[in-house]
Amino acid sequence: MARGPRGRFDASVIATGGLLSGAFALGTALLLRSWLSTDSGPTAAALSEAFSLLYGAAIGLAVGAAFVAFAARTGPRMLTGLIAGLLGYAITLAPALVVTAPNDVSLAESISTAAFAAILVAPAILLGAAVGAGIAGYRRTGLDRRFR
Repeated sequence: MARGPRGRFDASVIATGGLLSGAFALGTALLLRSWLSTDSGPTAAALSEAFSLLYGAAIGLAVGAAFVAFAARTGPRMLTGLIAGLLGYAITLAPALVVTAPNDVSLAESISTAAFAAILVAPAILLGAAVGAGIAGYRRTGLDRRFR
């Protein structure tokens, strides 16, 4: 562990941000699913529903990770946002994916699907954490103020 306050993580921000990030991702996914419904055939409708749920979850997790990285007071901001985004996925979205699986899908298949979905949304979480940390670093250095 590094010395000083920059080496420690902001645990309260990670925990709160992880829960809020997961809830925001679930809400965004469900909103995008209902908003982008199609009146086409069953295969196209199933694919449209799956992609809208995936994109909604990715957008929600990215925004949540960006807010957490921006709000972190101590420790590496980008890693804090990344941990909170993955925690939000693990606490909220992965159980929702497993619980809402069809009856003909086994528990092992549901868990492997949740693990595969984690791989798919990880780049969005990383992007959100990088954006949030970048904005916070930009504001902290004072580059946003104009010289007089």
